[in-house]
Amino acid sequence: MAACRAVNVSGQFMRIAGVLLAAACMWAAPALAQPATGVQGRMTLQPERLPGMCLTLTASGSVSIPCDGTSGQFFEPPGAEPGPIRHRDKCLAPRGTGYYPQLFPEACDGSPAQTWTQTAEGELRSGAGRCLSLLGASSRTGEMIFGAECPKEGSAHQWKVKNVDYNNVIEASLESKVRPGMCIGHDTGVGLYPCSDQYGQVISFDEKAIGQMRLKSSCFSGGYVFGALGLGECWDMPAQKWFLLDGNRVANALVQCIEVVPENGRDVLRTVRCDQKPEQQWVVRKKAAKAE
Repeated sequence: MAACRAVNVSGQFMRIAGVLLAAACMWAAPALAQPATGVQGRMTLQPERLPGMCLTLTASGSVSIPCDGTSGQFFEPPGAEPGPIRHRDKCLAPRGTGYYPQLFPEACDGSPAQTWTQTAEGELRSGAGRCLSLLGASSRTGEMIFGAECPKEGSAHQWKVKNVDYNNVIEASLESKVRPGMCIGHDTGVGLYPCSDQYGQVISFDEKAIGQMRLKSSCFSGGYVFGALGLGECWDMPAQKWFLLDGNRVANALVQCIEVVPENGRDVLRTVRCDQKPEQQWVVRKKAAKAE
């Protein structure tokens, strides 16, 4: 893990920076992490760019949903040598042919289709020439995960094998404290829209630790032009690492908070230095959990 640097702030922001820095130090995890003693079979498989989204086995195949601790999210991955991805007493393998064969637990037979290797780049490749891939690299709940044909050039999707506190990953809308009934969302752009708790406003994030905030297939970023809140491709950088501060403010690792700013007769969302202003306060409207 890279050394964590001190944040150069003063006064009340030393405490904020300390919380965020500590969380940031704990967040980093190596791509090739192996199961720790006592958690064999209790590891998750998460897309590299979408931490908090887990490969999940359902009756209809393998999909991506926020990590929530359902039994279909826990696996025993291969170690340093090629081997199976075990789920209970079964082994994962793509079922059927075609471009998008989803993974299912099958009786373990040691076949190439059940033998996986995690590369130095974080890919999961099978001995049968299939790579674990998420359709469209999307953060949308329920997107298909399948065994794609491994590309001849470039790389397939990268994955992290990790043990997580799944209870902290939520899907929620963020309602403005100073504009009741208005939530952060994306339609024609990032802004405040009447709260609907629908797809364009449902954000996935960890409410206890620092990490990305995902909306649709993109991640929120702070520090864009003039401090505007942006939404774009997901990367591992401070401007995209967010933390729920004191339960009602949303701060990133740059110690910037999302704020409602009136400009030219309309409300815009900016990332500015964190303080106690009500314009920086949000109500977390959690999405109802689905039964397993």
